[in-house]
Amino acid sequence: MAKNKEVSLQEAFLKFKRKKQEELNYGKRATQRSPLRHKFVEQCRSYIGVPYKKRYHVTGSAAYNSPLFLDCCGLIRRVLRDLRADFGFNIGPWNQGYMFDTLPLVVEDVAEMKAGDLVFVIGRHFKQGVKRPAHDVVHVEVWAGDCYKTISARWNNGFVQVFDDYRFESRSYGDMTYHFRSIDTWLEGVCKSFCPEHPWHRKEQKLSTRSIFYCDVIDGDVATSQHYDVIAKDLADRALCCALAELRLELYV
Repeated sequence: MAKNKEVSLQEAFLKFKRKKQEELNYGKRATQRSPLRHKFVEQCRSYIGVPYKKRYHVTGSAAYNSPLFLDCCGLIRRVLRDLRADFGFNIGPWNQGYMFDTLPLVVEDVAEMKAGDLVFVIGRHFKQGVKRPAHDVVHVEVWAGDCYKTISARWNNGFVQVFDDYRFESRSYGDMTYHFRSIDTWLEGVCKSFCPEHPWHRKEQKLSTRSIFYCDVIDGDVATSQHYDVIAKDLADRALCCALAELRLELYV
């Protein structure tokens, strides 16, 4: 009986220790979220003035000759790639529907929105024949943290800019509804689809015969559709992100 009691006490102690460690880790992450949010928003602001798309601007104009063009999801993707060492992940190549699926935390009240959170617009395109995007998500904007202001590239012939209100009337789509998502999931270093309907897997890339990882035969079997070069690059990127994220954790402790 005494032995069983000793085991129970030991298990209780280990459980208590794990709980405290989890609370400590959560506290560290919570401390980091605020400065990373700020950094995310400021990086979005750094792209103010970048034109939406080349073809919508006058030939020969400064906007037409811009070295960079960003649409609504392109802005967010660009910023996340700029800050991938801080966030600890590589954002996928898909559009706002994908981003919607990676952010499961719903902000029910607009008053609870924080700078950096995202506003997704669900609507229907007026033009017939346009492929419906995932969940009918047609647009996304970044909450600026100042009343209802947002940062985005909203108009075809426009630029990345700060808008006074997230609500607007579009010439391209109607039946618009606004959906608010917290980026806390990203701030925790997690970027994956939470939607069972859309796993958002990258397509397998065929290995180039010029790759150093290419070989015609492996243990007597023909190596077809191998993509070791893609895997190696992804692993290297992940290792770099993890190492820098660990360093950032230590700096904040």
